[in-house]
Amino acid sequence: MSQSLSSTTSKSVSKSQRKSKMIADLVIEMSWLLSQPPTCIGARIRPEEELANDLGVTRRQVREAIKVFTEKGVLVRRQGSGTYVRRVHSHPAGQESKTFGLTHEQLFLDLHTHVVGTQLNPGLVGKSTRSLRIGLWSDWQLSPPHSTTHFVLSMFMRHAQLAGHTMTVHTQVASCREALPVEEMARQLENASDDGFLVGAQYADTFLKARELSGSDCPYYFHIMGSGDFDLHPAVYVDTAKACENALNRFVGQGYQRIGTIAMAKSDQCDLEHHIHRGIMLRNQLEDSLWSYSQNMDVASGMGAFRNLLKKADGNLDAIYVANDMVLVGVVEAMQLEGLIPGKDIAVITLGNRGYVLPGEYQWSVMEFDPEMFASVTIRQLCHHIEYPEMFPATMAIQAAFQTGNTHLIHR
Repeated sequence: MSQSLSSTTSKSVSKSQRKSKMIADLVIEMSWLLSQPPTCIGARIRPEEELANDLGVTRRQVREAIKVFTEKGVLVRRQGSGTYVRRVHSHPAGQESKTFGLTHEQLFLDLHTHVVGTQLNPGLVGKSTRSLRIGLWSDWQLSPPHSTTHFVLSMFMRHAQLAGHTMTVHTQVASCREALPVEEMARQLENASDDGFLVGAQYADTFLKARELSGSDCPYYFHIMGSGDFDLHPAVYVDTAKACENALNRFVGQGYQRIGTIAMAKSDQCDLEHHIHRGIMLRNQLEDSLWSYSQNMDVASGMGAFRNLLKKADGNLDAIYVANDMVLVGVVEAMQLEGLIPGKDIAVITLGNRGYVLPGEYQWSVMEFDPEMFASVTIRQLCHHIEYPEMFPATMAIQAAFQTGNTHLIHR
């Protein structure tokens, strides 16, 4: 009796193990197919019964395998319609089961019609048809570790990963303030396996020359943290010129007479802000010479820029727009040494970036950009350009929103 029970239990366990292994093998094989071209977002999986018959397994085993991918968000069920690919699956290396010999044609119901151009599931198709390889060209080595540049680059990587893409990082510089030689950049572009490039504006000319030299026709987008390079196309840029204009007009509207601007180093962007400052002051018949540059991002440069501005104003200054959040730290220290308090003695509006911490002792009035939104839009624009190369790419401007603090009104 006990021997018979033991034998039955052994057979039962063995049968259960075989079923589990069969499901595991089917998961591995589906995993491989779902991670490889021509896997398409929106493609419909064949009905469970058809798959089960083709593969010689039970419908329940197919359902269990599909459940693994729906729980991961790779597949999605549509009531009364079927099961669709929701995103590209990232397949772990070294797992290439050939137990069933499953092919794309066996797995997908609509793959052929999708390939020849028929749209499948409108709610899914067009979001991200495959896992793209994005090459990020930047001069990030020249920026301080806690700068907005590093923050934005981390956002690029994050949003590329969220969309199921991979990103490689390339440098645009050979050393401090020197661009990578055109020939070297061309060599790297020749050997790159990227589907498209995000390119910093600082050394855009070098990139374009290298691209031409290498014969690359790979799509690209410029990412620009400012408004100075209007001739670069296609691009996504933050409209710092409009932010400057809005901040200064706000000061004018509040009745301030002696209004200054502090910007970061001399560049096309800062010259544009200078032009905006001068234009607004002249139109309102105000003094237009209250302008100062911070030559670097360090505290000493910010302090020097404020002292220079205060000297130009003969110590009589109503308001300042600080056009770079990195400069603000030095400006604040210089104000404190002069016994001046933002919002009490001098009104201050600063440019800022959401997530980047400003000096904490004040509730700053900020023309604020959102680096995460900037990164998300830029990634989407590049991917759209890669997937639809026949469409003319757009250049887009990201606008700053005014965040009210207590530093832009003088409380005397």
